[in-house]
Amino acid sequence: MSINFYIESLSLISFLLFLMINFIEIDHNSKINRIIYLLSLLFVGFTNLLYYKYSFINNVSILALITALLLVVIFFMQFLISIFSNEFIRLRLLFIPFFMILIFFRFLNTHDEESSNQLSRLFENNYLLIHIFSSLFSYSMLTISAVSSLCVFIKSKFLKKVQYNKIFSNLFPSIYESEVISIRFLYLTSFFLIVSLVSGFMYHLTIYENIDYFLDEKVILSLICLLLIIFFLFYRFLKGFSVFVTLKIILLSYLFINLAYFGIRLTT
Repeated sequence: MSINFYIESLSLISFLLFLMINFIEIDHNSKINRIIYLLSLLFVGFTNLLYYKYSFINNVSILALITALLLVVIFFMQFLISIFSNEFIRLRLLFIPFFMILIFFRFLNTHDEESSNQLSRLFENNYLLIHIFSSLFSYSMLTISAVSSLCVFIKSKFLKKVQYNKIFSNLFPSIYESEVISIRFLYLTSFFLIVSLVSGFMYHLTIYENIDYFLDEKVILSLICLLLIIFFLFYRFLKGFSVFVTLKIILLSYLFINLAYFGIRLTT
């Protein structure tokens, strides 16, 4: 059997193990369960890092490479945040559909016979390197913000219609903590999006020595996403938004960034 089979199998096994561990009870008193959860994040992060390393010696598509790198960034980011925030750990179940989609997406776009030469040149330029990682960070930050905002919406609706339920209450963070997480990561998203756009512009200027064709569909969608986030943060500071409007704006921003990073690539 090829190394491809073993790496794919290890990646799948680590992810399935991570999924199962997500359903164990984790709170302030269950230190062992917390450590097991943190170790599972490290393990699944390292298996995706291994997949990423293997991509350079095999015919793996750029889309699969970027998806694997995105998973590495998000898993390690979750690990670091979870060390310091138990409230963030309580968001873990809402991340599961997102991870499943990315793993499936990576699997569907694994092989590309023409990508080996492109992969070797992918990180040769410093501006391109900054652009790629800042884009991955902005996407990861906005994902966390969207999940946190969804938690605020679900919990606020639940509390209005159903009597207090201890199990449900302990399953997710408080509305206040979820909102704090959502807004903080929106600020980080806007920062990394700006870095991504500026570094992308500098890379384009370095390679083509002009700004012709810089404003393609990906850049326009990223700009719309950035402007929407800045408008939301500014207006929220002045007057505030309802929970439902906040969720709609964040999810709309998330739609734009997904179209920019994945949608355009799939249609070209």
